[in-house]
Amino acid sequence: MATQALEDALNIIELLRKNYSMGVSELSKELKLNKNKVFRIIATLELKGLVELDKETGKYKLGMNLIKLEHSYIKSLEFLNIARPAIRNLRQEIDETVYMAILHKKDVIYIYEEPTRKSVIINSRLAKRYRADKTAAGRVLKISKKEVGFVVELDINPEEEIIEIATIVRDEFYYPIASLSVVAPVQRVSKERAEKEIKEKLISTAEEITEFLAPAFSLD
Repeated sequence: MATQALEDALNIIELLRKNYSMGVSELSKELKLNKNKVFRIIATLELKGLVELDKETGKYKLGMNLIKLEHSYIKSLEFLNIARPAIRNLRQEIDETVYMAILHKKDVIYIYEEPTRKSVIINSRLAKRYRADKTAAGRVLKISKKEVGFVVELDINPEEEIIEIATIVRDEFYYPIASLSVVAPVQRVSKERAEKEIKEKLISTAEEITEFLAPAFSLD
């Protein structure tokens, strides 16, 4: 009985991964479970911070504790350790926050951050999940699967007054494995500065990381 309950809970988590958010009725229909059982499982997952209720939609989505677990695993990935020095150098050059992110289905997850030392900062994206098509970091990962080279995406959020410019990091087989991006307030980084100065340094850093990764992924 306990094994079945665990399986049902894992199935709910997997559905929320695939669909971003779902209501109890939708989960009940998809899993062919009665609503009361789904609600009990959801209540337990919510208590543990593994799912949370979106008050605007009335639907459930993955919770912060689950994302933190993902983040703990991701931190151990070898490529991140190799990329760190180059990311730090980039942050020192431009003194703006630099991120590395990966694609997970329809979302992008920011797995590493080198924050700016300037007094005006923005909300951290570290360990957070966003819809891939809503961020430059996410879009560049999707585009790079079809295009060669170090493609670049730029995004300006007028509501939050934030600019993000992103490019791609590739492995030894030239497959895109992560995005590298700079996120800053628009009052400090103009579109012109992003497209000229930062773009050049961003691509140079991505190329450097890609070169470092080749021996790390070698099968020899």
